[in-house]
Amino acid sequence: MNAPDLFRKMKVPTDGGLALRLKTLTPLYTGGIGQEGDQVHPSNLLGGVRHFSCLVARTLGETGFESKVWGGAGQGGIKAEGKQVALHWDLSRLKAIRLPGEIKVPKKGGESSRWWFNTAFEGELDLALTRRGISDLHWQILQYALAIQVRHATFGSKDQFGLGVLGWREQSFVPAPLDTLADWPQGVVDESKGQLNLLRYGFFKLGLSTAPGQRQTQNKGAELALGLTVRSALRNALRGEDNATDAEKERLKALRHRMLGKLNQFGSATNVSAAYPATGGGLEVRIAVALKPEDSSVRGEIMTRFSSALKGADYSQLGYRLPQVSNEFGGAHLGKQKKVTWLNKLAGV
Repeated sequence: MNAPDLFRKMKVPTDGGLALRLKTLTPLYTGGIGQEGDQVHPSNLLGGVRHFSCLVARTLGETGFESKVWGGAGQGGIKAEGKQVALHWDLSRLKAIRLPGEIKVPKKGGESSRWWFNTAFEGELDLALTRRGISDLHWQILQYALAIQVRHATFGSKDQFGLGVLGWREQSFVPAPLDTLADWPQGVVDESKGQLNLLRYGFFKLGLSTAPGQRQTQNKGAELALGLTVRSALRNALRGEDNATDAEKERLKALRHRMLGKLNQFGSATNVSAAYPATGGGLEVRIAVALKPEDSSVRGEIMTRFSSALKGADYSQLGYRLPQVSNEFGGAHLGKQKKVTWLNKLAGV
């Protein structure tokens, strides 16, 4: 068999493989040299799938998932393992677009924050997965992770805020329910080692409709501005009131930096999408929050503050109103059956 024939066969899933047909709801961006976004890097997409699938595995207590599925170089007494699943992204139907160069979002006090965007990609894409030595349980977890990531999170780089929301191009993919597997894991997640799982995540969705007397404006600049306005509201949710003590203001400042980023210190743990057309009309914004604080009461406080801020934010300056906010909080689903029920819901099962 010559090399071209071999490569073509590698692209096609074998029996038991999986093919997902997707489309961009917001442009897709994977960075690149100088963050110019001049091409889509499959390795960036693969890294995101790996990270998210490990979150789902840890939620179920399956701590051996990462090395068994994604492989590892080995260290000490741990032997090296090869990757047991192959991913192929067909990006041939994506087209490059130039995003608005600069977007300004009003801040408290009359100032504006400035954001810059460059090149990204939009259109249709396919993801093919081929099984190698992956177990039925790990294959199930991987499918769940992909379904949840498409429905609630994003793909690609976060260097340009709001990009990377994918949707189903055809009928939605729904994995078989987790509770059909009798041998699902019984392990315990060790959060002390910084191993985040979905119980430490929150997901929000905002439904936006045209405000009375306003004409709906839908273009890339307006959609990005809506997402950045939402992000600004979340930052303000972690600011102390004017009459708060200095200690309380400093506590919230530290929490704000940890959750929404600080230059050269913290990356943002809160990913806010640009607005995109919702299935039932209007626009939608999605938010995925990695709740990093170790104190469960602080994680609950963040979700409460974020929920209040999203409901109270003023979207009228952009011509929209907020009819609904929905959220999913992993911390409310402790216990074996609750975890399975929640994951089923997130995956659309």
